Amino acid sequence: MKNKIFKVEKLPFLELRYLSHVTSCDKAHKHDELTITAIKNGCINIEFDSFTDNLRPNELSVVNPHAVHCAFLSKEESFGCYVMYLDESWCFEIQKSLYENLYEYLNVNATLLQSKELYEDFIKVCNALFVQENSLLEKEETIIEFISALFLNFCEEKNISNVSKNSLRLAQIIEKYIDENFLEDIVLEDISWHVQMSVVHLLRVFKAEFGLSIHSYILNKKIHLAKKLLAQNTPIAEVAQMSGFFDQSHLNRSFKRVFQLTPKEYQKNIV
Repeated sequence: MKNKIFKVEKLPFLELRYLSHVTSCDKAHKHDELTITAIKNGCINIEFDSFTDNLRPNELSVVNPHAVHCAFLSKEESFGCYVMYLDESWCFEIQKSLYENLYEYLNVNATLLQSKELYEDFIKVCNALFVQENSLLEKEETIIEFISALFLNFCEEKNISNVSKNSLRLAQIIEKYIDENFLEDIVLEDISWHVQMSVVHLLRVFKAEFGLSIHSYILNKKIHLAKKLLAQNTPIAEVAQMSGFFDQSHLNRSFKRVFQLTPKEYQKNIV
C-alpha cells in the first residue's frame, strides 16, 4: 500500500496516516492529539524525557496529548507504519461516557502496549478507514468502539485535588500568551513582562511545565498550523508565509522532521 492520509471534514477529530517506508522524526515535538502508532516491520525507537520505547510489530505506541517525544529508526528496515491522531476534546467526551465524575482528560497509563490482539484490532480499524466503500457512520462507530475499549483497559480514574492550582494557572497564562502571539516576532522579554517573572525563571518554569523550550514550543505550533492549512489545500508557498516560516525550504525541513513527509507529500496523499 502506498502512502495514504485519511482526513475528512465530517470526522474532524480524526486523522490517520499510512507510511509505506518509515523515516526518523528526530526533532523533539509534541502533539495536541492522542497519537497511536503501529508498524508492520522493523523497529521504531520512540524517545521520551527519561525512557525509550522500542516499538515492534504486534505492539502499539500510545503517546498522550502534549507528551514531548521524538523517534529514531533502529538498524532494521522499517516499513508499513500507521499513525492515528485523535482530538483530545473528542477523547475526553468518550471518557466522560465511560467514567463517572470525570473532570479532566485521563492519560493512557502505558506508552507501549504489548498486545497482539489489540495491535490486530487497530490495524483492522485503520484499514477499514481507508476503504472508500465504507460509510462514514460505519467508520465512526468502528473507531469509537476501539478507543472505548482502549480507555477502559488502560486508563484509571484519578483525583485531581493534588494538582497545584497556582502552577496550573501560571502555565495556562504563559501558554495563552504564546498561542495568541506565536506568529509575531516576540522575544522572551515580551513574555516575561506579561507574566511578571524574570527571563531565567520563565525558561525554567516553561520547560518544567511543557517539556519543551519556548523556541521549540513555538516551532511546534507553527508546524501544526501548517499541517492544518495544507489539509485545506492551501498552496504550499502561502502555507509557509501564513504559518510564520522564513520560507518554503524552512517549512519543508521543519515539517518533515516531525511528520516524516514533506508538505507536498502530505497534501498529495490525503484521500
